Amino acid sequence: MQFRAKLQMKMEVADQPGVVTLNFVPIEAGVPQLSLTVAPLVAAGLVTGRIYKFTAEEDEEPQAA
Repeated sequence: MQFRAKLQMKMEVADQPGVVTLNFVPIEAGVPQLSLTVAPLVAAGLVTGRIYKFTAEEDEEPQAA
């Protein structure tokens, strides 16, 4: 699965310091909206209004028990 989405909103909330919520809106029809909560360092390089690609790939690393 692969899709493109526009970063619609990048939000920091006073009650949750150290957390940024990113809201992406799909470019293609039939793809749900994507909301992610990340650390500010992760969100720092992302620009609101730009389009980003997402690809679903299976993680081959063993999961922690």
